[in-house]
Amino acid sequence: MVFASKTYSKSPGSDRFTAAINRRPLLYFGVPFVGIIVIGSYALAELTATKYNVHDNKTKAVSKEENLKLAKNRRRLNLQEEYWRLQAKDDDWEIKRVDDFTASLPTASQGEQQS
Repeated sequence: MVFASKTYSKSPGSDRFTAAINRRPLLYFGVPFVGIIVIGSYALAELTATKYNVHDNKTKAVSKEENLKLAKNRRRLNLQEEYWRLQAKDDDWEIKRVDDFTASLPTASQGEQQS
């Protein structure tokens, strides 16, 4: 075979790099991997803190002054008092009975008689 006799030629620098990796694989693979994990952890912590800070700023719509004004004018809610207050309103209305609309609909016996 023609192809079996030809070998793949390597560049002289690749032999040196391959030998260094074979001698110290942790230095070339482990340290960069751990470094990426640590840096990514700090980056994600900062992004998460920023996200929560933005959310907190959006929810603080009521300032301290507005909060104090609301607290001054408050009164206790009593359901019985609210009921009597709503009953005391003098609205001009009276109860009227609605005509039975089913009386105007034809029943089954009337439908048979008309046919």
